[in-house]
Amino acid sequence: MTSPSATIPLEPYPQELFDAVMKAVPTWIQNRIVAIATSEYGTCPDALIASLPNVASATAEIVAKDLAQLLGTDVDVQKTNPLHVLRSATSVATAALHNAQVTPVRRDEFEVRAMPNDVYAIGPLTWRDLGDAVHEAGITWGAWKAAVVLSRRRDEGKIS
Repeated sequence: MTSPSATIPLEPYPQELFDAVMKAVPTWIQNRIVAIATSEYGTCPDALIASLPNVASATAEIVAKDLAQLLGTDVDVQKTNPLHVLRSATSVATAALHNAQVTPVRRDEFEVRAMPNDVYAIGPLTWRDLGDAVHEAGITWGAWKAAVVLSRRRDEGKIS
């Protein structure tokens, strides 16, 4: 698969975040599925294990497309954030868990409201859920984005 970021030029910090996320997504989504299924069955069903490479690949494609689009969008126009992209990319994993007859997990009111379709609570709550490399890249990207926004507001005379 050709990386969508190859067709959407990214600034260095967004590119670092994209690369870190894309490296982490296959392992993260597979680990989440196994953990969720194991919490119900004590082990992960063989059929679900067999589906993991396909689920990881399909999830990575969704994340790559949506994340490259978001990170390639001007920071003043972005309507969401990269964690939301990851939280929204759980449909393939959700279908796999549903097909394995795993019971949806209990979620609090905020999770239900914020992520209504993530009935298995797959989506990450923080960057660290995808590992230290993604955490570091996410924090750095966030600081870069904040600096860009603050610099623009200063240049516009909206802050001093």
